[in-house]
Amino acid sequence: MIFFHHSDAKAFEKVWETKGFHNPESAVYDAKESVLYVSNMDGEALKKDGKGGVSKISTEGKIIDLSWVKGMNAPKGVDIFQGNLYVSDIDRLVKINLKTKATKSFPIPNAKFLNDVAVDSVGNVYVSDMMDNSIYRATKQGKVSVWLKDDKLEGPNGLLVTDDTLYVASWGIMKKGSTATSKMGNIKKVDINNKTISQFGSSIPIGNLDGIEADGSGGFFITDWMHGKLMQVSSNGAIKGHTFVGQGSADLEYIDKKKLLIVPMMKDGVVRAFSY
Repeated sequence: MIFFHHSDAKAFEKVWETKGFHNPESAVYDAKESVLYVSNMDGEALKKDGKGGVSKISTEGKIIDLSWVKGMNAPKGVDIFQGNLYVSDIDRLVKINLKTKATKSFPIPNAKFLNDVAVDSVGNVYVSDMMDNSIYRATKQGKVSVWLKDDKLEGPNGLLVTDDTLYVASWGIMKKGSTATSKMGNIKKVDINNKTISQFGSSIPIGNLDGIEADGSGGFFITDWMHGKLMQVSSNGAIKGHTFVGQGSADLEYIDKKKLLIVPMMKDGVVRAFSY
């Protein structure tokens, strides 16, 4: 089941699996409370049906509250900053207070398919629009605008902010009216100061990428949704190793101090944890 390109690659070992979710798409770790929040699309990716929500679980996989927040549409990317959970929901960004669950919605009317969310060190929230090769930015004051729109993004999905760089896990170049790709995606680097887009490592396609998280060694953990892979990419862009986890491997989280990878499996309705 597990294949590695290099002999020094470690093995991904499944630690736990929790069932009962509804198209789980993204997970984020709240270090302050040592819990995880998982978005549940609960249906079609672009359907405004009010069925979606957010679950709260322990780092051991125990469900604390399956319906911690209800009444969303098809929530996807999640991130935490200063006591608030930020969630993308089709064509809006939702801010949820972690203590009170009070919500505030920021409409993004021109968005086509909002996906991942990443917050920088000063509170700017970046949101990818996979279907429009765009990245929106919401300032700490709540002003939302198109921050970057460029075909070089090639279907921006997963986002990660590190210092002055925004890393983008690209789905790939999509065929018109479809998520099928004529060219699979890879990892892009965007300089936050001047918005210059460059490749991280080789320009060779890697897969239909979804999530991206830093591995603590200058590289990344990424998921390939379509081909069901969980991968580690080294600091020079080479794939160190991967394991097949099943199609639908979505936007992962990595808890460095626990050496634990959390992978929502969107098609299976489960969340899996792997040690590394």
